[in-house]
Amino acid sequence: MPDSSIHYKWKEISDLPADIEQFRDRELESLQQVWLEQKAEAENEQRINSFSEELAREWAIETGIIEGVYTLDRGITQTLIERGIDSSYISHDSTNRDPELVARMIRAHKEALEGLFAFVAGGRELSASYIKELHAALLQYQETTEASDQFGNRLDVRLERGVYKKYPNNPTRSDGTVHEYCPAEHVASEMDRLIDIHKQHLGQSVPVLVEATWLHHAFTQIHPFQDGNGRVARSLASLILIKGGFFPLVVHRDDRVKYIEALETADGGDLSPLVSLFARLQKRELTRAIGRAVDAKPVASVDEAVVLTRDLLVHLGKIIPPEYQEAKLNASKLLNVTRNRLSQVATKLESDIARANSQFNFSVGALGGPSADVFRFLAEALKYDPNTADHFQNSLLTFKAHGTSTQIAVCLHGVGAAFRGLIAVVAYFQVGSAPPLALSDDIFRIDYKEPYQDLQERYIKWLEACLIEGLAAWRRTLV
Repeated sequence: MPDSSIHYKWKEISDLPADIEQFRDRELESLQQVWLEQKAEAENEQRINSFSEELAREWAIETGIIEGVYTLDRGITQTLIERGIDSSYISHDSTNRDPELVARMIRAHKEALEGLFAFVAGGRELSASYIKELHAALLQYQETTEASDQFGNRLDVRLERGVYKKYPNNPTRSDGTVHEYCPAEHVASEMDRLIDIHKQHLGQSVPVLVEATWLHHAFTQIHPFQDGNGRVARSLASLILIKGGFFPLVVHRDDRVKYIEALETADGGDLSPLVSLFARLQKRELTRAIGRAVDAKPVASVDEAVVLTRDLLVHLGKIIPPEYQEAKLNASKLLNVTRNRLSQVATKLESDIARANSQFNFSVGALGGPSADVFRFLAEALKYDPNTADHFQNSLLTFKAHGTSTQIAVCLHGVGAAFRGLIAVVAYFQVGSAPPLALSDDIFRIDYKEPYQDLQERYIKWLEACLIEGLAAWRRTLV
């Protein structure tokens, strides 16, 4: 009989499934190409370097918060991201630990991230010894951790940095069940196996995102160190992503629940949700980076002056670049798809509900214009920078029942300070003037690289999922 107190029974790490094409994300591939083009145009610009530095600080801060190493309120977090890691910015009431210790821990995380870039630049191969180095660097200011003895009693032990665990580190869940990680006596062999499979993947040209996700998950299944395994796992994923031309993996505190859920699904043999989550996080950073790649360059010739003037006019919205025209054309086509689908839904609702009860009414229309409050809320929830002045189209499905009006809105608009070939689509549900509910975990992105047929195929699936979520939200208002 299996032990009912065990939620997850440890097993040896497994390789990727044979069909890795299922994990392909065409939107991410297309978005990365747009970013590489924009970066090439602004390779040495201050705003690109500034974005990279701020992203590194964000990574360093959030990787500790998500593990509960320290707490830090959002306002101080933003100050540290923008100004630098300095304990003088951290007030005692903004964290649960000594501000100077928190600053030292964050700086250690950032130095470890900088070490990943140096590792990639040096062309080194991933090894168990390097992973131990990485662990020691990340946890250089942590002295102790919690462990369990052979009887399951909890005790504080001295943290040995860069040394595999000697005690079980199986967490107890809120329901009292235990999640088992690799026993200490098997860690060394499992880590060697992890490295061997990773090397095989390099020879098989496994896509960067898939390899980063697999390596992260396999490492967490082993949990080789007494503490700090989450930080090391995200560092290893970041290493693979950096090497492949992507950004470090920033798992924000707001992503924690979905992150844990995706890891648990992967424990059950399905890596797809974790791949999708990591793709969404990369797309979030790519979108932000593209929006930052618009600053001016030093002028060395008349031709450059003309180009800079053109870019300024693009930034001001006075002229539209060819890439924007292409994305706008695709956006207009998808707006028609949206209107048609919303009309079909309204017709179905009228037929099935309104005919039986005249107090219900359904219609399709459009918003008069963007609401600053609504998009401020969506920007925070979805972690992106909407620019509704640059471009704005929408379609609206309105529900009227018993005198109350609710709506599902689908809005297409620009992203960032100036358009660089991207249009975002968001869908949200709203009751009256209440805060909107985003109907997806991420924005849908339209760029000038992706063929329309592929774009439409992705969009229809995304829109359908949003409508299902929106209808569920509406049903909840009827109870």
